Amino acid sequence: MDMKENDLKTTNNLPSPSPPRNIFRTCIVWMSHHIPLIILAIVFAIAAFIRLWAASISAGPDVAQFWAFAKVFQAQGLDFYRYADAQGSIFPMQGWSFVYPPIWLLISRVSLLFVPSSSAFSVVGTVTADPSWRFAMKIPIIAADLAIGLLLYWAVPGSKRRKVLFASLWLLHPTAWFESGVFGQFDAVAAAFLLACVIFLIKGKDRLAFVFAGLAVMTKQHTAIAVAMIVIVCTRYMNMRRLLTNCAITAGVIAIISIPFLVTGNFLSYAKSLFLPEQASGYQSPLCFCFSGSGALLTYLHNVFGWGTADLISFTIPVLIITLSINAILCYFRRITPLQGALAGFLVFISFYYQVNYQYLIVYIPLAILLASRTQYKFERIFALGLAILPAAWVWLANTPWWFHNLKPDYFWPTHILAHLGLFERYLPDWVYVSFACTLMCLSLVYVVLLFTKWQQPKENKIGSTVAGNQS
Repeated sequence: MDMKENDLKTTNNLPSPSPPRNIFRTCIVWMSHHIPLIILAIVFAIAAFIRLWAASISAGPDVAQFWAFAKVFQAQGLDFYRYADAQGSIFPMQGWSFVYPPIWLLISRVSLLFVPSSSAFSVVGTVTADPSWRFAMKIPIIAADLAIGLLLYWAVPGSKRRKVLFASLWLLHPTAWFESGVFGQFDAVAAAFLLACVIFLIKGKDRLAFVFAGLAVMTKQHTAIAVAMIVIVCTRYMNMRRLLTNCAITAGVIAIISIPFLVTGNFLSYAKSLFLPEQASGYQSPLCFCFSGSGALLTYLHNVFGWGTADLISFTIPVLIITLSINAILCYFRRITPLQGALAGFLVFISFYYQVNYQYLIVYIPLAILLASRTQYKFERIFALGLAILPAAWVWLANTPWWFHNLKPDYFWPTHILAHLGLFERYLPDWVYVSFACTLMCLSLVYVVLLFTKWQQPKENKIGSTVAGNQS
Protein backbone atom coordinates (compact mmCIF):
# COMPACT_ATOMS: atom_id res chain seq x y z
CA MET A 1 0.00 0.00 0.00
CA ASP A 2 2.84 2.32 0.84
CA MET A 3 4.50 1.63 -2.50
CA LYS A 4 1.32 2.49 -4.38
CA GLU A 5 1.00 5.75 -2.44
CA ASN A 6 4.63 6.63 -3.23
CA ASP A 7 4.10 5.87 -6.95
CA LEU A 8 1.00 8.05 -6.94
CA LYS A 9 2.84 10.92 -5.30
CA THR A 10 5.69 10.58 -7.80
CA THR A 11 3.25 10.67 -10.69
CA ASN A 12 1.57 13.78 -9.29
CA ASN A 13 4.93 15.54 -9.01
CA LEU A 14 5.75 15.06 -12.73
CA PRO A 15 5.28 18.18 -14.90
CA SER A 16 2.04 18.20 -16.78
CA PRO A 17 2.50 17.57 -20.51
CA SER A 18 2.47 20.75 -22.59
CA PRO A 19 -0.44 21.12 -24.96
CA PRO A 20 0.37 20.22 -28.57
CA ARG A 21 1.74 23.17 -30.49
CA ASN A 22 -0.14 24.58 -33.43
CA ILE A 23 2.53 24.54 -36.13
CA PHE A 24 0.48 26.76 -38.41
CA ARG A 25 0.07 29.40 -35.69
CA THR A 26 3.78 29.21 -34.88
CA CYS A 27 4.66 29.82 -38.52
CA ILE A 28 2.26 32.77 -38.69
CA VAL A 29 3.81 34.33 -35.60
CA TRP A 30 7.33 33.81 -36.96
CA MET A 31 6.41 35.31 -40.33
CA SER A 32 4.76 38.30 -38.71
CA HIS A 33 8.04 39.07 -36.95
CA HIS A 34 10.13 38.62 -40.11
CA ILE A 35 7.99 40.23 -42.80
CA PRO A 36 10.78 42.55 -44.09
CA LEU A 37 13.22 39.65 -44.48
CA ILE A 38 10.57 37.58 -46.26
CA ILE A 39 9.90 40.46 -48.65
CA LEU A 40 13.64 40.83 -49.24
CA ALA A 41 13.94 37.11 -49.98
CA ILE A 42 11.06 37.32 -52.47
CA VAL A 43 12.51 40.41 -54.18
CA PHE A 44 15.95 38.79 -54.26
CA ALA A 45 14.52 35.61 -55.82
CA ILE A 46 12.65 37.62 -58.46
CA ALA A 47 15.76 39.68 -59.23
CA ALA A 48 17.89 36.55 -59.61
CA PHE A 49 15.27 34.82 -61.75
CA ILE A 50 14.78 37.62 -64.29
CA ARG A 51 18.54 37.97 -64.72
CA LEU A 52 19.18 34.26 -65.09
CA TRP A 53 16.21 33.93 -67.45
CA ALA A 54 17.76 36.38 -69.90
CA ALA A 55 21.39 35.30 -69.44
CA SER A 56 21.67 32.57 -72.08
CA ILE A 57 19.16 33.89 -74.61
CA SER A 58 20.47 37.45 -74.99
CA ALA A 59 23.81 39.14 -75.48
CA GLY A 60 25.62 42.19 -76.74
CA PRO A 61 28.48 41.96 -79.23
CA ASP A 62 30.98 42.32 -76.38
CA VAL A 63 29.99 38.87 -75.09
CA ALA A 64 31.43 37.15 -78.15
CA GLN A 65 34.55 39.27 -78.01
CA PHE A 66 35.07 38.47 -74.32
CA TRP A 67 35.12 34.78 -75.22
CA ALA A 68 37.99 35.43 -77.64
CA PHE A 69 39.88 37.42 -75.01
CA ALA A 70 39.49 34.56 -72.55
CA LYS A 71 40.77 32.07 -75.15
CA VAL A 72 43.78 34.25 -75.97
CA PHE A 73 44.53 34.60 -72.26
CA GLN A 74 44.32 30.82 -71.96
CA ALA A 75 46.86 30.44 -74.78
CA GLN A 76 49.22 33.35 -74.06
CA GLY A 77 48.99 33.64 -70.27
CA LEU A 78 50.53 36.74 -68.72
CA ASP A 79 51.69 37.87 -72.15
CA PHE A 80 48.05 38.58 -73.00
CA TYR A 81 48.28 42.35 -73.42
CA ARG A 82 50.56 41.97 -76.44
CA TYR A 83 47.50 40.58 -78.21
CA ALA A 84 44.89 42.86 -76.63
CA ASP A 85 44.52 44.84 -79.88
CA ALA A 86 42.38 41.95 -81.20
CA GLN A 87 44.02 41.55 -84.59
CA GLY A 88 44.01 37.73 -84.63
CA SER A 89 41.58 35.59 -86.59
CA ILE A 90 40.07 34.22 -83.36
CA PHE A 91 38.34 37.51 -82.64
CA PRO A 92 34.76 37.83 -83.95
CA MET A 93 35.32 41.59 -84.27
CA GLN A 94 38.91 42.26 -85.22
CA GLY A 95 40.33 45.51 -83.92
CA TRP A 96 37.88 45.65 -81.00
CA SER A 97 40.58 45.89 -78.35
CA PHE A 98 40.62 44.83 -74.72
CA VAL A 99 40.97 48.17 -72.92
CA TYR A 100 40.40 47.11 -69.33
CA PRO A 101 42.51 46.21 -66.29
CA PRO A 102 43.11 42.50 -65.57
CA ILE A 103 40.34 41.66 -63.08
CA TRP A 104 37.69 41.13 -65.73
CA LEU A 105 40.19 39.15 -67.80
CA LEU A 106 40.79 36.84 -64.82
CA ILE A 107 37.04 36.45 -64.23
CA SER A 108 36.45 35.66 -67.91
CA ARG A 109 39.15 33.00 -67.81
CA VAL A 110 37.50 31.37 -64.78
CA SER A 111 34.16 31.40 -66.61
CA LEU A 112 35.80 29.66 -69.56
CA LEU A 113 36.89 26.81 -67.27
CA PHE A 114 33.23 25.82 -66.84
CA VAL A 115 32.47 25.83 -70.59
CA PRO A 116 35.74 24.82 -72.29
CA SER A 117 33.97 23.63 -75.43
CA SER A 118 32.05 26.89 -75.99
CA SER A 119 32.70 29.03 -79.03
CA ALA A 120 32.14 32.45 -80.57
CA PHE A 121 32.89 33.49 -84.13
CA SER A 122 31.83 35.70 -87.00
CA VAL A 123 30.86 34.60 -90.51
CA VAL A 124 30.13 37.29 -93.11
CA GLY A 125 29.26 39.81 -90.42
CA THR A 126 27.01 37.43 -88.48
CA VAL A 127 28.32 36.90 -84.95
CA THR A 128 27.63 33.67 -83.11
CA ALA A 129 28.04 33.26 -79.35
CA ASP A 130 27.45 29.93 -77.65
CA PRO A 131 24.55 30.13 -75.12
CA SER A 132 26.64 28.21 -72.59
CA TRP A 133 29.32 30.91 -72.79
CA ARG A 134 26.75 33.67 -72.45
CA PHE A 135 25.44 32.08 -69.28
CA ALA A 136 28.84 31.25 -67.76
CA MET A 137 30.22 34.72 -68.49
CA LYS A 138 27.23 36.52 -67.01
CA ILE A 139 27.10 34.53 -63.77
CA PRO A 140 29.90 36.57 -62.07
CA ILE A 141 28.24 39.78 -63.25
CA ILE A 142 24.85 38.71 -61.93
CA ALA A 143 26.47 37.66 -58.63
CA ALA A 144 28.05 41.12 -58.25
CA ASP A 145 24.76 42.72 -59.26
CA LEU A 146 22.82 40.85 -56.57
CA ALA A 147 25.58 41.52 -54.04
CA ILE A 148 25.02 45.25 -54.54
CA GLY A 149 21.44 44.77 -53.35
CA LEU A 150 22.64 43.01 -50.20
CA LEU A 151 25.29 45.67 -49.59
CA LEU A 152 22.62 48.35 -49.78
CA TYR A 153 20.44 46.43 -47.32
CA TRP A 154 23.40 46.28 -44.95
CA ALA A 155 24.33 49.97 -45.26
CA VAL A 156 20.93 51.68 -45.34
CA PRO A 157 20.16 53.08 -41.87
CA GLY A 158 16.86 52.70 -40.09
CA SER A 159 14.26 49.96 -39.92
CA LYS A 160 14.34 46.70 -41.85
CA ARG A 161 11.40 47.87 -43.95
CA ARG A 162 13.41 50.91 -44.97
CA LYS A 163 16.41 48.74 -45.80
CA VAL A 164 14.27 46.45 -47.97
CA LEU A 165 12.77 49.44 -49.80
CA PHE A 166 16.12 50.90 -50.87
CA ALA A 167 17.68 47.51 -51.62
CA SER A 168 14.68 46.70 -53.84
CA LEU A 169 15.24 49.88 -55.83
CA TRP A 170 18.44 48.29 -57.06
CA LEU A 171 17.43 44.63 -57.26
CA LEU A 172 14.40 45.47 -59.42
CA HIS A 173 16.08 48.28 -61.35
CA PRO A 174 15.57 47.76 -65.11
CA THR A 175 19.05 49.12 -65.88
CA ALA A 176 20.68 46.60 -63.55
CA TRP A 177 18.65 43.79 -65.15
CA PHE A 178 19.57 44.90 -68.65
CA GLU A 179 23.30 45.31 -68.06
CA SER A 180 23.93 42.06 -66.18
CA GLY A 181 21.27 39.75 -67.57
CA VAL A 182 20.90 41.00 -71.15
CA PHE A 183 23.83 43.08 -72.36
CA GLY A 184 26.49 41.23 -70.39
CA GLN A 185 28.63 44.18 -69.34
CA PHE A 186 30.72 43.79 -66.20
CA ASP A 187 30.39 47.28 -64.73
CA ALA A 188 28.34 45.79 -61.88
CA VAL A 189 31.56 44.13 -60.65
CA ALA A 190 33.31 47.51 -60.45
CA ALA A 191 30.20 49.09 -58.93
CA ALA A 192 30.09 46.43 -56.21
CA PHE A 193 33.72 47.06 -55.29
CA LEU A 194 33.23 50.83 -55.24
CA LEU A 195 30.05 50.58 -53.17
CA ALA A 196 31.83 48.28 -50.71
CA CYS A 197 34.62 50.87 -50.44
CA VAL A 198 32.16 53.61 -49.51
CA ILE A 199 30.22 51.42 -47.09
CA PHE A 200 33.32 50.28 -45.23
CA LEU A 201 34.34 53.92 -44.86
CA ILE A 202 30.92 54.63 -43.39
CA LYS A 203 31.37 51.69 -41.03
CA GLY A 204 34.81 52.97 -39.97
CA LYS A 205 36.75 50.14 -41.66
CA ASP A 206 39.01 52.36 -43.73
CA ARG A 207 41.74 49.77 -44.30
CA LEU A 208 39.30 47.38 -45.92
CA ALA A 209 37.68 50.27 -47.80
CA PHE A 210 40.91 51.11 -49.57
CA VAL A 211 41.42 47.47 -50.54
CA PHE A 212 38.08 47.58 -52.35
CA ALA A 213 39.02 50.93 -53.88
CA GLY A 214 41.99 49.24 -55.54
CA LEU A 215 39.82 46.37 -56.76
CA ALA A 216 37.32 48.83 -58.25
CA VAL A 217 40.04 50.68 -60.19
CA MET A 218 41.50 47.41 -61.46
CA THR A 219 38.09 46.39 -62.79
CA LYS A 220 37.07 49.58 -64.60
CA GLN A 221 39.42 52.56 -64.92
CA HIS A 222 36.79 55.28 -64.69
CA THR A 223 36.05 54.33 -61.08
CA ALA A 224 39.42 55.97 -60.33
CA ILE A 225 37.62 59.33 -60.56
CA ALA A 226 35.27 58.42 -57.72
CA VAL A 227 38.14 56.90 -55.72
CA ALA A 228 40.21 60.07 -56.17
CA MET A 229 37.36 62.18 -54.79
CA ILE A 230 37.02 59.81 -51.84
CA VAL A 231 40.72 60.22 -51.06
CA ILE A 232 40.44 64.01 -51.25
CA VAL A 233 37.47 64.05 -48.86
CA CYS A 234 39.36 61.75 -46.49
CA THR A 235 42.27 64.20 -46.29
CA ARG A 236 40.02 66.43 -44.15
CA TYR A 237 39.32 63.74 -41.56
CA MET A 238 42.35 61.42 -41.50
CA ASN A 239 45.80 62.19 -40.21
CA MET A 240 48.44 62.15 -42.91
CA ARG A 241 50.08 58.93 -41.77
CA ARG A 242 46.78 57.06 -41.80
CA LEU A 243 45.85 58.46 -45.21
CA LEU A 244 49.21 57.59 -46.78
CA THR A 245 48.98 54.07 -45.39
CA ASN A 246 45.53 53.66 -46.88
CA CYS A 247 46.67 55.01 -50.24
CA ALA A 248 49.59 52.59 -50.09
CA ILE A 249 47.08 49.76 -49.59
CA THR A 250 45.22 50.79 -52.75
CA ALA A 251 48.49 51.14 -54.65
CA GLY A 252 49.55 47.73 -53.35
CA VAL A 253 46.36 46.11 -54.67
CA ILE A 254 46.95 47.72 -58.06
CA ALA A 255 50.58 46.60 -58.08
CA ILE A 256 49.81 43.01 -57.06
CA ILE A 257 47.32 42.67 -59.90
CA SER A 258 49.40 44.54 -62.51
CA ILE A 259 52.96 43.32 -61.93
CA PRO A 260 52.40 39.74 -63.18
CA PHE A 261 51.31 41.18 -66.53
CA LEU A 262 54.36 43.47 -66.68
CA VAL A 263 57.15 41.02 -65.90
CA THR A 264 57.02 39.74 -69.49
CA GLY A 265 57.85 43.23 -70.78
CA ASN A 266 54.31 44.34 -71.64
CA PHE A 267 54.78 47.87 -70.31
CA LEU A 268 53.73 49.74 -73.45
CA SER A 269 50.90 47.42 -74.47
CA TYR A 270 49.57 47.31 -70.90
CA ALA A 271 49.69 51.10 -70.59
CA LYS A 272 48.05 51.50 -73.98
CA SER A 273 45.16 49.24 -73.03
CA LEU A 274 44.56 50.97 -69.72
CA PHE A 275 45.23 54.65 -70.37
CA LEU A 276 44.55 55.39 -74.04
CA PRO A 277 40.93 55.77 -75.13
CA GLU A 278 39.62 53.09 -77.46
CA GLN A 279 38.17 55.69 -79.81
CA ALA A 280 39.33 59.21 -80.56
CA SER A 281 36.92 62.02 -79.85
CA GLY A 282 34.43 62.58 -82.64
CA TYR A 283 30.81 62.30 -83.64
CA GLN A 284 28.85 59.65 -81.77
CA SER A 285 26.94 56.99 -83.67
CA PRO A 286 24.35 55.67 -83.23
CA LEU A 287 22.83 58.27 -80.96
CA CYS A 288 20.53 55.74 -79.29
CA PHE A 289 23.64 54.38 -77.53
CA CYS A 290 25.17 57.75 -76.65
CA PHE A 291 24.69 58.93 -73.06
CA SER A 292 27.04 61.88 -73.08
CA GLY A 293 24.85 64.96 -73.12
CA SER A 294 27.54 67.09 -74.75
CA GLY A 295 28.58 64.41 -77.26
CA ALA A 296 24.99 63.58 -78.19
CA LEU A 297 23.92 67.22 -78.62
CA LEU A 298 26.93 68.25 -80.71
CA THR A 299 26.55 65.17 -82.91
CA TYR A 300 22.84 65.85 -83.39
CA LEU A 301 23.51 69.46 -84.41
CA HIS A 302 25.97 68.16 -86.98
CA ASN A 303 23.58 65.53 -88.33
CA VAL A 304 20.54 67.82 -88.55
CA PHE A 305 22.01 71.22 -89.43
CA GLY A 306 25.34 70.23 -90.88
CA TRP A 307 27.30 72.22 -88.33
CA GLY A 308 30.97 71.35 -87.95
CA THR A 309 31.02 70.56 -84.23
CA ALA A 310 33.85 67.99 -84.20
CA ASP A 311 36.29 70.49 -82.68
CA LEU A 312 33.81 71.26 -79.93
CA ILE A 313 33.56 67.57 -79.10
CA SER A 314 37.35 67.45 -78.79
CA PHE A 315 37.15 70.48 -76.50
CA THR A 316 35.09 68.47 -74.00
CA ILE A 317 38.29 66.76 -72.80
CA PRO A 318 39.93 69.95 -71.41
CA VAL A 319 36.52 71.01 -70.07
CA LEU A 320 36.30 67.66 -68.25
CA ILE A 321 39.76 68.12 -66.77
CA ILE A 322 38.92 71.63 -65.56
CA THR A 323 35.57 70.65 -64.04
CA LEU A 324 37.06 67.61 -62.31
CA SER A 325 39.79 69.84 -60.88
CA ILE A 326 37.18 72.26 -59.55
CA ASN A 327 35.21 69.34 -58.15
CA ALA A 328 38.35 68.05 -56.41
CA ILE A 329 39.05 71.44 -54.83
CA LEU A 330 35.49 71.75 -53.58
CA CYS A 331 35.63 68.21 -52.20
CA TYR A 332 38.51 69.33 -50.02
CA PHE A 333 37.12 72.65 -48.83
CA ARG A 334 33.44 71.77 -48.42
CA ARG A 335 31.99 69.62 -45.66
CA ILE A 336 30.81 66.60 -47.61
CA THR A 337 31.02 62.85 -47.09
CA PRO A 338 33.10 60.42 -49.15
CA LEU A 339 29.84 59.09 -50.58
CA GLN A 340 28.84 62.55 -51.80
CA GLY A 341 32.32 63.17 -53.18
CA ALA A 342 32.37 59.89 -55.11
CA LEU A 343 28.94 60.55 -56.59
CA ALA A 344 29.75 64.15 -57.53
CA GLY A 345 33.02 63.18 -59.23
CA PHE A 346 31.41 60.46 -61.31
CA LEU A 347 28.48 62.67 -62.30
CA VAL A 348 30.91 65.30 -63.59
CA PHE A 349 32.66 62.58 -65.59
CA ILE A 350 29.51 61.33 -67.34
CA SER A 351 28.39 64.93 -67.94
CA PHE A 352 31.44 66.06 -69.92
CA TYR A 353 33.17 62.96 -71.28
CA TYR A 354 32.45 62.76 -75.00
CA GLN A 355 31.67 59.02 -75.00
CA VAL A 356 29.49 57.61 -72.23
CA ASN A 357 28.04 54.13 -72.63
CA TYR A 358 24.93 52.90 -70.87
CA GLN A 359 26.90 50.55 -68.63
CA TYR A 360 28.81 53.51 -67.14
CA LEU A 361 25.61 54.55 -65.37
CA ILE A 362 25.66 51.33 -63.37
CA VAL A 363 28.55 52.72 -61.30
CA TYR A 364 26.71 55.72 -59.89
CA ILE A 365 23.20 54.31 -59.44
CA PRO A 366 23.96 52.35 -56.20
CA LEU A 367 25.82 55.38 -54.83
CA ALA A 368 22.77 57.57 -55.50
CA ILE A 369 20.43 55.05 -53.84
CA LEU A 370 22.66 54.81 -50.77
CA LEU A 371 22.94 58.59 -50.56
CA ALA A 372 19.16 58.95 -50.79
CA SER A 373 18.82 56.65 -47.79
CA ARG A 374 21.33 58.55 -45.66
CA THR A 375 21.00 62.24 -46.43
CA GLN A 376 19.29 64.54 -43.96
CA TYR A 377 18.10 66.84 -46.74
CA LYS A 378 14.71 65.92 -48.17
CA PHE A 379 15.33 67.61 -51.53
CA GLU A 380 18.71 65.90 -51.88
CA ARG A 381 16.96 62.58 -51.28
CA ILE A 382 14.44 63.34 -54.01
CA PHE A 383 17.20 64.47 -56.37
CA ALA A 384 19.34 61.40 -55.71
CA LEU A 385 16.40 59.07 -56.27
CA GLY A 386 15.61 60.87 -59.51
CA LEU A 387 19.17 60.39 -60.72
CA ALA A 388 19.04 56.73 -59.73
CA ILE A 389 15.72 55.99 -61.43
CA LEU A 390 16.15 58.07 -64.62
CA PRO A 391 18.43 55.58 -66.48
CA ALA A 392 15.65 52.98 -66.29
CA ALA A 393 13.62 54.97 -68.82
CA TRP A 394 16.08 54.11 -71.60
CA VAL A 395 15.12 50.41 -71.44
CA TRP A 396 11.67 51.46 -72.71
CA LEU A 397 13.00 54.04 -75.16
CA ALA A 398 15.42 51.63 -76.85
CA ASN A 399 14.90 48.45 -78.85
CA THR A 400 15.37 45.99 -75.98
CA PRO A 401 14.11 42.89 -77.87
CA TRP A 402 16.93 43.35 -80.40
CA TRP A 403 19.44 42.11 -77.82
CA PHE A 404 17.73 38.70 -77.84
CA HIS A 405 18.30 38.06 -81.55
CA ASN A 406 21.24 40.20 -82.67
CA LEU A 407 23.65 37.28 -82.21
CA LYS A 408 23.33 33.69 -83.33
CA PRO A 409 21.66 31.58 -82.11
CA ASP A 410 18.84 34.10 -82.06
CA TYR A 411 15.71 34.04 -79.94
CA PHE A 412 12.59 35.81 -81.15
CA TRP A 413 10.07 34.32 -78.74
CA PRO A 414 10.98 36.72 -75.87
CA THR A 415 9.83 39.59 -78.11
CA HIS A 416 6.18 38.79 -77.34
CA ILE A 417 6.83 38.62 -73.61
CA LEU A 418 8.71 41.91 -73.60
CA ALA A 419 5.98 43.59 -75.66
CA HIS A 420 3.49 42.95 -72.84
CA LEU A 421 5.85 44.97 -70.60
CA GLY A 422 5.99 47.86 -73.08
CA LEU A 423 9.43 46.90 -74.42
CA PHE A 424 8.80 47.06 -78.15
CA GLU A 425 11.06 46.19 -81.05
CA ARG A 426 11.56 49.64 -82.51
CA TYR A 427 13.77 52.72 -82.25
CA LEU A 428 12.57 56.26 -81.64
CA PRO A 429 13.80 59.40 -83.43
CA ASP A 430 17.30 60.59 -82.49
CA TRP A 431 16.00 63.69 -80.75
CA VAL A 432 14.43 61.46 -78.07
CA TYR A 433 17.78 59.90 -77.18
CA VAL A 434 19.57 63.25 -77.33
CA SER A 435 16.96 64.74 -74.99
CA PHE A 436 17.45 61.82 -72.61
CA ALA A 437 21.24 62.27 -72.56
CA CYS A 438 20.96 66.05 -72.10
CA THR A 439 18.43 65.62 -69.28
CA LEU A 440 20.80 63.24 -67.51
CA MET A 441 23.68 65.70 -67.96
CA CYS A 442 21.69 68.68 -66.68
CA LEU A 443 20.34 66.85 -63.63
CA SER A 444 23.83 65.60 -62.82
CA LEU A 445 25.37 69.06 -63.00
CA VAL A 446 22.53 70.65 -61.02
CA TYR A 447 23.01 68.05 -58.31
CA VAL A 448 26.77 68.76 -58.14
CA VAL A 449 26.16 72.51 -57.87
CA LEU A 450 23.52 72.07 -55.15
CA LEU A 451 25.74 69.64 -53.27
CA PHE A 452 28.54 72.16 -52.87
CA THR A 453 26.22 75.10 -52.17
CA LYS A 454 23.22 73.71 -50.25
CA TRP A 455 23.76 70.18 -49.02
CA GLN A 456 26.94 70.29 -46.99
CA GLN A 457 27.15 68.49 -43.67
CA PRO A 458 26.58 70.62 -40.54
CA LYS A 459 29.63 71.46 -38.46
CA GLU A 460 28.44 69.34 -35.57
CA ASN A 461 28.21 66.27 -37.84
CA LYS A 462 31.21 64.15 -36.92
CA ILE A 463 32.04 62.79 -40.34
CA GLY A 464 35.58 62.11 -39.32
CA SER A 465 34.63 59.62 -36.63
CA THR A 466 33.36 57.22 -39.28
CA VAL A 467 35.74 58.10 -42.10
CA ALA A 468 38.93 57.84 -40.13
CA GLY A 469 38.06 54.59 -38.42
CA ASN A 470 40.23 53.42 -35.55
CA GLN A 471 43.42 55.44 -35.80
CA SER A 472 44.89 54.24 -32.56
